[in-house]
Amino acid sequence: MIRTGHPVVSGAAPEVDPAHLPELTDIITATSQFQSILAQLPLYAQSDLPILLTGEPGTGKELVTRAICALSHPWRRSCQRVNCAALTESLACSELFGHVRGAFTDAYSSRPGKFRLAHGGTLFMDEVGDLPLSIQPRLLRAVEQGEIEPVGGDAAVKVNVRLVTATNQDLARLIAQGHFRQDLYDRLAVLVVQLPALRERPEDIPLLARHFAQEAARKYGRGLPVKFGFGALTLLQQHSWPGNVRELKNVITRAVLLSADGYLRGRDIIFLAHPPLAPGSGLAPAPGGATPRPSRGRLQVLLAEENGNISALSRRLQVCTKTIYRWLRTHRIDLLSIRGAAA
Repeated sequence: MIRTGHPVVSGAAPEVDPAHLPELTDIITATSQFQSILAQLPLYAQSDLPILLTGEPGTGKELVTRAICALSHPWRRSCQRVNCAALTESLACSELFGHVRGAFTDAYSSRPGKFRLAHGGTLFMDEVGDLPLSIQPRLLRAVEQGEIEPVGGDAAVKVNVRLVTATNQDLARLIAQGHFRQDLYDRLAVLVVQLPALRERPEDIPLLARHFAQEAARKYGRGLPVKFGFGALTLLQQHSWPGNVRELKNVITRAVLLSADGYLRGRDIIFLAHPPLAPGSGLAPAPGGATPRPSRGRLQVLLAEENGNISALSRRLQVCTKTIYRWLRTHRIDLLSIRGAAA
């Protein structure tokens, strides 16, 4: 979800009041980089040019697509959606371009396909990087010439579709490997929107966490308002968020359900996996593949949760006590003060 200030866009596109566009006001961000990206959406949406959304999984590509459709001319607001990752090579042509009756076994009736269903409106092709290579020339023809040929058909069908595509893959790498056509990329990447990862939007983490907490509390009858302790917020800020906003929502929903009194503590914040570290994660990689050293803030939170008990923290992190004492010296942390605060 994205909430922004009033986007101001140069050019012919008018200013848009987010209060009148639920699809846009649902996007929550205080990050100037993200706000600048969103400020371009009214201008992009008023164009019929193809739009390519890139970014890691969970960064909000579907939300941005809905915003684009809402900001579009009325005849472009209807939107068909197809997930290219779910298309097998044998079914992709039929799903996208349709088929005529009798075109293949079990084709007992004709099917229009997504392009014809989206005629006059918008077609959102998610995970376009997963589209089978054999289907890509047909998609290129649809984009270049505005026509498709149904499976089993003997004539081309004209279509008028504004295309929005999305991918979390590195298309340049796929092109170099021969898995994606350069000419198709050039046609799809006319207007490109690169969505930032959540770890690049640290100021948005508390905003999103509080929103998801209130949302979960209402949904599951846990009582309002939900409050965050310092330890919980610190852990959220230190996490690398490989799953981005989607992962944050899951973590907060879990925390709200585990909390007994509507006050979220560090122990309520549970991460289900420990993926490879990313820049800005708050953990410094240790040489030789050793256990990564927590940041100063996270180590303080962990110690406070264990009441300063080094042995307990050693068991929790599965490292020896000497390692923890070394971390304390590196970060200049006063263990006695933490124990005194816990007493």
